[in-house]
Amino acid sequence: MEERRGEFDGLRADRALAEIRRTLEREPGDVAVLGYHGADCDPEALADAIETPSLFGARTLLVLRGAEALPERAQDRLVHALERQAPQVTVAIVARGGDQRRRFFARCRELGRRVPVDHPRTGEMVQWADRFAKDRGRRLDDDARALLLECIGRDLLLLASELDKLVAAVPAERAIGAADVLRVTAPGREHGTFEMTDAVCARDAAGASRLLAQALDEGAQPIAVIGALAAALKPILAGAEFVARGRRPEEAERAIGLNPYQRRAVQQGMRAYRVGELRRALIRLADIDVAIKTGTGDGRTMLEEWLVRVVVRRGGDRRATATPAPRRA
Repeated sequence: MEERRGEFDGLRADRALAEIRRTLEREPGDVAVLGYHGADCDPEALADAIETPSLFGARTLLVLRGAEALPERAQDRLVHALERQAPQVTVAIVARGGDQRRRFFARCRELGRRVPVDHPRTGEMVQWADRFAKDRGRRLDDDARALLLECIGRDLLLLASELDKLVAAVPAERAIGAADVLRVTAPGREHGTFEMTDAVCARDAAGASRLLAQALDEGAQPIAVIGALAAALKPILAGAEFVARGRRPEEAERAIGLNPYQRRAVQQGMRAYRVGELRRALIRLADIDVAIKTGTGDGRTMLEEWLVRVVVRRGGDRRATATPAPRRA
C-alpha cells in the first residue's frame, strides 16, 4: 500500500492493515503478526520470515513499513523471497511512494494488490470529521468543524488525535464549538492566532496588527483566522446585547454560558466595543469569508483592512463602548 499523490496518511494505512488482519481472522486458526521497518530490519531475517511457514501451523501477517528505505541489495533479496513466499504468510508492504523503476516495487505490484493511502481530498474531510466525531459519541458545530479542518488540513491521524483532545476537554452534554477548537487545537496549529484574537478583544490595535502579521507569515490560513475571530467576537456581541437591554455584565456572562477560558476576553471586549461595532465587524468577516472562498479578494489584505477598521479607535475616543465594566462584589 502506498500514497499516489505524495501525501501519505498514517491513519488510512493503519486502517488498511486492520482490514487485512480482520479478513484473515475470519478464517479458522490463529494469526500471528510480525512487524518490520525498512530502515533498520535484517533483510535475511525478513526474507526467511516470508519464505518459512510457522512451525505451529499458524498463519502469519508480515507487515513491512518504510519499504522505500530498504537498500537496493535488500530489495533484491526480498524479490527472491516473494517468489518463494510461503502460502501461510500474507505480506503487507507500506511505502511512502514506490518507485516502479525499481525491481522490488514493480514485482510487488505484479504479485499483490495496491491500496492507496493518501490523505483524503479536501471535499471529503467534512464527512471524515463528522464520522470521527460520531464514533466518539460527539457532534461538531459547523463553525467548529470548519475551523478544525483549517487547523489540521487533510491528515486523518492528526484529525483523530485532535478530536480525542476535544472530547476530553469539552463537556459531553453539548456539541463541540468553534471556541473549543480555538482553545484546544488552534493554539498548537496556528501559532499567534489565539494571542491575536485576545488582542482584538482588548482593542489593542498595535498588538493585534503585529500578531495577525505573525500568524499569517507563519502559515495560518486566512479562513482559519476568520473562524477564530468570529468565535471570539460572537460571545462578546451576545453579552453586549444583554447589557444594552439593562442586564448587568455578570448576568450577561451567566446567560451566554461562558467557559472560564473565555471570561477575560469577553469582559475586555464588552468594555471595548459598542454593539453596533461588533455587528458590523462580524458582517464584514462574513463578507471576507465569501470573497476568499469565491476567489474575489486577497485574504491577507482584507483582514488587515478589517483590523484597522474595527480595532483602531476613532476621533481620540479612548473608551469606545457604552457597555459598563463588570461590578465588583
